Amino acid sequence: MKHDNSLLELLASIGLGRNEAATYEALLQIETVSIRKVAARTGINRGTTYEALKRLVAAGLVSVNKRGQREYYTAESPEKIYDLIRDKRRDLLDASALAKAVVPGLVAARPRPQGRPVVRYYEDDNGVVAILKDLLETCAASETEYYCYSSSRIRQYLYRSFPHFTERRIAAGVPVKVISVGDPGEGAELAERKTLPATTADDASSYMLIYGDKVAVIAISKDLTPYGVVVEDADAAAMQRLLFRHLWDYL
Repeated sequence: MKHDNSLLELLASIGLGRNEAATYEALLQIETVSIRKVAARTGINRGTTYEALKRLVAAGLVSVNKRGQREYYTAESPEKIYDLIRDKRRDLLDASALAKAVVPGLVAARPRPQGRPVVRYYEDDNGVVAILKDLLETCAASETEYYCYSSSRIRQYLYRSFPHFTERRIAAGVPVKVISVGDPGEGAELAERKTLPATTADDASSYMLIYGDKVAVIAISKDLTPYGVVVEDADAAAMQRLLFRHLWDYL
């Protein structure tokens, strides 16, 4: 039996496998039938078909009726798939809320090498977004500001996958002090800016973020792919914070 790959992909996206998709597809094309007839239609053995039918019944895509000692199966309307998608979306939202409550504790409880920093490498736009979200979460949780060395050369790449970063920062009540190298960019709420002379901007092609116990450096590779390195170390962050404050006062 030739299968509809689009149906296979759709059911796989909501957690059902190839056997379930083939079985459901067969039931859509025939009347209420027994396991034997479904298995004959799909070419899947009866034991596997029975397990597939159980999962389809549990998902609400198939109904079962008992006649004497036999069970007969009927495909429910494909519109039921919308219900499954809505249920899955709700489950993911619930899981996301639970993760926000659980994950910070798990991260805090992770064993760390004594006296050694934790270094993480991030690549491409998604990696930069991960760093920026970590920054917002860290500063919002501790109600502290962060410091930033800003380079006009890579600013256009920094927020292209997180265009609402500034709005999110302001909404979270996170203040920032920025030392811009070259063009300072536009002002925003909860942001103070100072500028280094433009003549020093020629070789400045990275951002540095100092927040919590972390120092992040974000730069652009030769093929214009952004990447970042985050060093989590209280002493390193304290030193960079001290240097930033001295430069800030000088400017």
